[in-house]
Amino acid sequence: MNENGSQMRITDTELSILKNTFKGNEELLRLMRKLFLPELEPYAPLGQNIDLWMTVKIDDMEPELAMINIKARNQLIQHLDQVLNSIKMLAETADETPEQALKYSTL
Repeated sequence: MNENGSQMRITDTELSILKNTFKGNEELLRLMRKLFLPELEPYAPLGQNIDLWMTVKIDDMEPELAMINIKARNQLIQHLDQVLNSIKMLAETADETPEQALKYSTL
């Protein structure tokens, strides 16, 4: 449990850092997504285009090993996507106590 009794994985201090860094900063969030989950871009310089969906070389692998590698890559991509979405969600949460949240939810 946190100092305020919640069961979040991050502390109030860490949440404050997230909010101060990312709240209302869509450009930074887009940059983070671009760095951690790059997609094919038509105007990227030659050799600097990365597609995470195509980064596992499976040509010389046995089918079972290739499938394991593909599934692992897919899970990593999904995890990164989830973390980036969580950063955005946490950064935009309102600064309110549990009592205030309960009060607003019963209006």
